[in-house]
Amino acid sequence: MITREDCSVIGTITKTHGLQGNVIITSDTDLLERYADEPVFILLDGAPVPFFISEDGLSVRNHKSYIVKFEYVDTHAQAERLVGNDVMIEKSLLDEEETGGDDYDIFQLNGFEVEEQAIRERGKVVDVADYSGNIVLTLEIFGKEILLPFSEVYVLEADVEKKKLLVSIPQDIIDLY
Repeated sequence: MITREDCSVIGTITKTHGLQGNVIITSDTDLLERYADEPVFILLDGAPVPFFISEDGLSVRNHKSYIVKFEYVDTHAQAERLVGNDVMIEKSLLDEEETGGDDYDIFQLNGFEVEEQAIRERGKVVDVADYSGNIVLTLEIFGKEILLPFSEVYVLEADVEKKKLLVSIPQDIIDLY
């Protein structure tokens, strides 16, 4: 049985498309195209459920989204139930080149220790949220909760093995909270 930890998020179902059960999936990768013959997993009621893309059921909408038709999803109501869920693929399918050897699920950052580069203040990640593809970390640091966009501008280093992040938090963001 596949668990959430066995999978990597490759996209999100953002809305339905038409009345025949099609959905729009947004993704920053082409993994959906490369592994169209493999099942994708969608979290339903907390468990990853496998879905297969129908033959000729994948078309590129634009550079960041796809129109997808899953097998056995034939109505607008069935497709509507999938909207808002992440689309995942088994990590075992991804080779070293695709993962860069550093494959980790962004939500695994929850609980990581955080160190601010300039001031050397330490804290921790207490939440990771995805706002329409914009990842935001909630940090407990400086005696308060700070929201920090997940970007190479702010997150300078991520050591998954040691569960540590080196971050740069501008004074303006610190002062907001």
